[in-house]
Amino acid sequence: MIVDDGYEAVWPPLLPPLLSGREIAADADPMAVAVRLAADGEDPGAFVFGPGGDRLRFAITLAPEVPLERALQMAHTLMVAVGDSIGALTPPEVAVEYRWPTVVLVNGAEAGRVRLAASGDDPAAVPDWLVVGLDLQLFADGSFEPGDRPGQTSLYEEGSGPIPPSRLLESMSRHFLTWLRRWEEDGFRPVHDAWRARAEPGMTVGTAAFVGLDEDGRALLKEAAGTRADSLTAHLEDHRG
Repeated sequence: MIVDDGYEAVWPPLLPPLLSGREIAADADPMAVAVRLAADGEDPGAFVFGPGGDRLRFAITLAPEVPLERALQMAHTLMVAVGDSIGALTPPEVAVEYRWPTVVLVNGAEAGRVRLAASGDDPAAVPDWLVVGLDLQLFADGSFEPGDRPGQTSLYEEGSGPIPPSRLLESMSRHFLTWLRRWEEDGFRPVHDAWRARAEPGMTVGTAAFVGLDEDGRALLKEAAGTRADSLTAHLEDHRG
């Protein structure tokens, strides 16, 4: 278990002023709660998070002013923020990479993923709301022995050291807002380049080879029949029922 090491962890986390913290019960899903808040018309900027434990889970509500295809660049933005945060808080040997569509790798194994939900799935329409979230394994939950699942890992197993969950939440929220501001000022290109810099080498998606990201953030996948674009609109969660 990740515990405090030499300093007192603050709980709840101290979030940036632009975000409003909402702590939920351990058995609740931050995405589902955030979607309900957004759909009910509450102001954007809710940062819904679960209690500290073996997983770090949070979701952020947003009110896009651009079509869904572009708004979904917030997934790349959050992934870049998560990578920067982990890089800042862990030793250099803890390497973070990204696997399409939203998987976060630590030292080559899956440790978590970014999650997405929106009010609709029309890529050309401006959604009423968008929710981006993260589910990251902090340490093994004891349900299996180390090495039983070679493709999966946790931050602690990869040598992160003891980082209080509150510090991770604070860091990731601040990195996300920093990258969001840069996206607003400079467009998608800086986020695109930062995402590509940490893309998994030799990545394949099914039978297709990952070639890169296009200017809208879609994955370019090369198959025998040619190259196609895969949009994140195909990877939205549906919590609207």
